[in-house]
Amino acid sequence: SDHCAKKLLPWFDGMLEADTEYFKQHGEPLFSSHMLDLSEEPHEENVAICAEYFKKMAPMKIILEMEIGITGGVEDGVDNSGVAKDKLYSTPEDVFAV
Repeated sequence: SDHCAKKLLPWFDGMLEADTEYFKQHGEPLFSSHMLDLSEEPHEENVAICAEYFKKMAPMKIILEMEIGITGGVEDGVDNSGVAKDKLYSTPEDVFAV
C-alpha cells in the first residue's frame, strides 16, 4: 500500500487479513511493508491509529511507514499549497510523539 488515507482503511484491513492468513500458512506475509497517510487527521489520531496497525503488523515483521506532519502542494486531492514552508517539515516534537 502507498499513502493509504483514512477513508481507505477498510481496504487496508483486507490487505492485513490476507497478510495474516498467508503468514499463518507460510511463515511470512504477502507484503513486506505498508504505508499509511493519515496526515489529514489530527496528529494524535494519526499516531493512535498507526500504533494500532503497528501492533498488528509487528508480529509478522511488516514495516509500517506513516506520514507525520503534512505534505506540501497537492497530493491525493489534498491541497496544502498555501501552507507556510516551516509547516511542511516534521519537527523533532512530531517524531518524539510517535
